[in-house]
Amino acid sequence: MTTPSPSDGAWQGQRQPWPQQGYGYPQPPQQQYPGGWHQAPPPPPGKSKKFLFWLIPLIVVVVAAAVVIPIALAGGAKPREQAAQPPSTSAPAANKVKWRLSGLEGDVPEYKQGVATWLYEDTLVVVRDKYVAAFTRANGERRWLTEVPAGKRACGASVEPVDGKIAFAYGEEKTCDNAALIDLKDGKLGWQQPMEVPQKLKGDRPPKSAILQIAGDAVFVTQGEGMASLDLATGAPKWAKTHTREPDQADDPTCAGQDAVPRDGKIIVAMTCLTGEYGLSMLRVDASTGNIEVAEHQPKESSSLGNVGIISAKPLLVYGKTTDTGTYFRFGDDLKLASKIDGGDPFTPDGLTGADGQGFDSDASGTEHLVSPALVTEEVLYTITMPQAGTVNALVAVDLKTGQRKWSAKVPEGTVMAPLAIEDGQVITEVAPVTRTGPQRVVKVAVADGAVTPMVEAPIENADNDKNGPIAGLYRNLWADGRVYAVSGRFPKFSLDIYTVEP
Repeated sequence: MTTPSPSDGAWQGQRQPWPQQGYGYPQPPQQQYPGGWHQAPPPPPGKSKKFLFWLIPLIVVVVAAAVVIPIALAGGAKPREQAAQPPSTSAPAANKVKWRLSGLEGDVPEYKQGVATWLYEDTLVVVRDKYVAAFTRANGERRWLTEVPAGKRACGASVEPVDGKIAFAYGEEKTCDNAALIDLKDGKLGWQQPMEVPQKLKGDRPPKSAILQIAGDAVFVTQGEGMASLDLATGAPKWAKTHTREPDQADDPTCAGQDAVPRDGKIIVAMTCLTGEYGLSMLRVDASTGNIEVAEHQPKESSSLGNVGIISAKPLLVYGKTTDTGTYFRFGDDLKLASKIDGGDPFTPDGLTGADGQGFDSDASGTEHLVSPALVTEEVLYTITMPQAGTVNALVAVDLKTGQRKWSAKVPEGTVMAPLAIEDGQVITEVAPVTRTGPQRVVKVAVADGAVTPMVEAPIENADNDKNGPIAGLYRNLWADGRVYAVSGRFPKFSLDIYTVEP
């Protein structure tokens, strides 16, 4: 973040292991982070050894599409179809085929990083640093593609579409200073305007990303130490201010918005500050006027929080991590703290993952909404222990009121990547193989007791010159139409960019 949260005098960096070398990604050089120099551990020598799925955070970016290239349905890139499997009772009776898109074979334009993805109407929409595109869910044919303005990169996006539109931010390689509106029905670009979000910490480290969200007649933006609003119809500025906190306003603390999500027509912001007695502040903001309607502040207990992310808007669940312990904060509708849940250290076998991007890279120097591999109901949090390739982790159910774990479910020879949906008393869960050549699986886990029921097993190969399966940690998985849509968060030179897994 532009203003990361301190922890005992050092910033909380987001730890994410690297994938094994030899699958199209080079070993990262040694890099400097707060607290010293760190280098990813060298890969093990053989395929039988373990390698880790997750990537060190890269720049989260979101699409700013100025050049619109509507592509007729029949004229888009043709996906390669896989042999359809016999239908199951859980799959809808829709005219659809298995499909996959490969970067190596030119099915999708090249990009560096993915920013966001949604299921919108009958399409799958992906936001990348170079473009936004929509693909027909039934067969994978490209509906439209809109490029980012020449020489720019996407660096922020709406948390969710509103009335068929999203707002996105874009800028140069190390800046993020413009916003635009795009229509998801046809990919046409609307207004483009500078965001002009005020910052307290000026100098050579401007924010590299932003969170934007449509709310009412405004586009709300939070970025680093500031927040602002643009008129939804024209993009004209409505208001702008820096983040402050009333209890210690006299000290003029440097505060930053760590995450923001829409709720009931307003914006909920999670904020932290460099100084003062409070570790986490929750704000409810009117996007049209900038009025802070409710502000609640949690006292610091030890070190300040890092890796802050809003896991769920309803109920309102926020994650934050100190030096070695993650905590889930459950807030009521009035933003008052209802309970806290110990998530443990996510880098231990029983620790819960928190907010990590779920297959898409995250940017440690900006502001972004981190999608968590979790499902939240009014009473239960369903999430996972840290997924590491070559190991069997667990899907965990946690009672939100008591903070106690109801059950923990493991899948034999499987790495649980994310719970995707709850249907008929079952948690639909995507499971990666413990080896690269194993099958992708979808299983049902009973909400009552964690009993695991196999649902589908599907071998997924990459391009013809690479017979290994995809690196599951690079994909975000979505569930609809009785199947999984897996979308890569980083351009896979030798692997699949988007594929389906279904009964």
